[in-house]
Amino acid sequence: MAKLLIQPHGRLNDWVAAEKGYFEQAGLDYEINLAPVERNMLGQHELQAPGPVRDIVSGAFESYAEGAGRKGADAGDVSCACHWTVNQAAKVSDGRMWGKAYSVCESAIVVPEHSPIRKPEDLANQEVAVGYHSGSHYSAIQALEAFLPPRDIKLKFAGTTWSRVDAAMAGRVPAANVFGGQLYLLEQQGFRRIVSTTFMMAFMFPADVAESDVEKYMQALVRAQGDIDLEPEKYKHYFLRDMPERYHKLVDVRRFGVGERVVPQPYTRETFEKTQAWMHERKLFDVGPEFGVTYAQAVYA
Repeated sequence: MAKLLIQPHGRLNDWVAAEKGYFEQAGLDYEINLAPVERNMLGQHELQAPGPVRDIVSGAFESYAEGAGRKGADAGDVSCACHWTVNQAAKVSDGRMWGKAYSVCESAIVVPEHSPIRKPEDLANQEVAVGYHSGSHYSAIQALEAFLPPRDIKLKFAGTTWSRVDAAMAGRVPAANVFGGQLYLLEQQGFRRIVSTTFMMAFMFPADVAESDVEKYMQALVRAQGDIDLEPEKYKHYFLRDMPERYHKLVDVRRFGVGERVVPQPYTRETFEKTQAWMHERKLFDVGPEFGVTYAQAVYA
């Protein structure tokens, strides 16, 4: 049987589980995919060129479609993205959603230190950098709807998490929605939080991956969560594993929070259907809620 290829998501759990031997103890033969994600990113030359930054109209949902449940053709056998994207990808049978646990990550819309933007209402008609059909896209809408009418919410599709950090650091966007390590890094560079956008994330695997392997993988992540909760300072150095080397000298990861946290609670039918309704009320996809399979078919619960 082939090794389970794990795609990291910037969280500590995967690295702690590997360090402690929890994957092996669960009976999992695995490999962590360390290849950097290079799709859906703004190039450094683009960030230095005059004129508006282009929109990247491709994100996590499109990557799952490309990889038939993998987050890209060359990605892992098990991966993670925001629950909105995983929900819809599973609904249209691009892969299966793991329904026995999810994760939650601290996130926020931030602005540069000297920005005149001070409160969420100041973001009216101001571009907020997000990733298309990714957690930052949906969570920005969800959070800003509490303060602004939809017509005043303006999003800039600036690519992956690190692409948005690059755009923010280059001063090319007035605000950015970032999570986990990216949020902590920008805060250390003087960026200020305007509104929290913390959201749920979910796990995805393709049809040709054994559920038993995903079960073992998740068992190890949950076990690692206990270690992180107890002694987080021992493991924060792992944030550097998923951070571009160009940012290593700018940060002190000892000051970081713990980022994404695995929650061993079910992603229920009610949650699935409520999320479907929310997405389709806002017409975030080309197809309607009637298209696709049922919860029982989409989610391994």
